[in-house]
This record gives sequence, structure tokens and C-alpha cells, in this order.
Amino acid sequence: MIEPVSPLSPDVREEAARLGGLLVSAGIPARLMGGLAIWLCCPSVRQGPFARSYADMDFVVAAKGAAPFKAFLLEQGYLPDQFFNALHGATRLYFQAPDARWSIDVVVDELAMSHRLDLRGRLAGPDPTLTLADLLLTKLQVWEINRKDLGDALCLLADHALSDGGPADQAAGPDGIDAGRIAAVLGVDWGFCHTVERNLASVAELWAAEPLAGAPFDAGSQVAALATAIERAPKSLGWRARARVGERVRWYETPEEVGH
Repeated sequence: MIEPVSPLSPDVREEAARLGGLLVSAGIPARLMGGLAIWLCCPSVRQGPFARSYADMDFVVAAKGAAPFKAFLLEQGYLPDQFFNALHGATRLYFQAPDARWSIDVVVDELAMSHRLDLRGRLAGPDPTLTLADLLLTKLQVWEINRKDLGDALCLLADHALSDGGPADQAAGPDGIDAGRIAAVLGVDWGFCHTVERNLASVAELWAAEPLAGAPFDAGSQVAALATAIERAPKSLGWRARARVGERVRWYETPEEVGH
């Protein structure tokens, strides 16, 4: 049952936490991703060299939950972009706060940017965000990665231990980054794997240049452990065939910006 409408929070970070909590309580299969999801999960991103401002929220919703999710946002006072949603609604949705302070971008079932991350069946955990492993994949899948995304990935690895993907991590427990989930995704897609390995090396370089004093974990060591888990994980026949082609054929997409 959806909670009664409450006034929007004065700050987008507080609003992201409010909406995320309501979605979990209502049983709607939609979870936060993007920078605000990292902000909710990672104390290290809230201050220091990787702190930043936030202008909007990003969610992913299961196709079967799109209708109740849209109803939920309407009940919370958000305004849909009718034309955009009619045109792209099978894969994307867009809403705006009534006073235009911030917007909400929504993807349906998967994140398709430099690579495709299938999130079906991953949106019913106990937390308001994607799992930590999926959050890390959303950041590391960007081929033309920038400092903002590298910083978010670094803070994830500095604040949370890697886990072995056992049953305790199946519902994305809040304290572990499921290396098994990451390795499984990358083990069937050489291009995705190649991009992530390249970006992990950049995270390690950033950590060497700007380590976070007092962080619970050494992000450089975490990168090395995750890279080893990815390397040792089983690879599909398709992965091996594509690896033989290598960089002779482009392995990533360059998504076009969709206007609202």
C-alpha cells in the first residue's frame, strides 16, 4: 500500500532517501541508481575530494512495475513529460518536481549506455538502491568515464568490502559488493569486461593519487582483488570468441543524449 502523499523534501538528497524508502515499503520494483544512490550508500562521497552537488534522481524500474511506479510519482506530486513518456515509455520515463527543482530519469529493466546491464529480477531487495555490485557496474560500464564516475566507483570500493557472492549476498546485503555478480555479468560479455577492467585500472590510479584518509578499505587493494576475481571467473564461448577479435572492432556503444 502506498503511503499518503508527503511534501517534497527541501533537498534532493533527502528526497531521494524519502522516495526510495517509500518504494521499498510499497513493494514497487524500482530502485535508485546514479550519484544519489552512491551518496546514500557511501559516507566517503559526502565530503572530501569526491563530494559534489546533485541535480536529479535516477531510478530503474521493472517493466511489470512501471504502471504503479508512475502512479506513485504522480501521487507524490511529480509531473510527467507526457510527450517523452509516450514516445520512449517502453524503455525510458521522465518526471519533474512541480517547482522544477530537480528531475527524475527512469530506465526500464536495463541500463543501456556503453554496455547493457540487465537488471530484471534485481529490483526487489530490502534497500532503496540497486545492489552495491550493480551500482559499481553502472559506473564502470562507461567507456568515456569521467572523474565524477571514477570517484563514485572509488568511494564504493573504499566504503564496502568485497563479498564472495554467497547466499547472504543474494538480496544485496548492505555491507558487501558481490564480486560473484560482477564476474558473472562480465563473463558473458567481453566488451563489457574489457571496459570494466580498463576503468578499474583508472580507479586504482585515482586512489594512488588521492587516497581517502580514514576510509574503511584500501580501494587499490579492492581493485586488485576484484580484477583477480573477474580474471579467474568462467568465460562463455561468446566471450572467448569476441576476445579473439579484441579492439579491432569497437566493443562499446556511444549512446545519444535523449532530449526532454
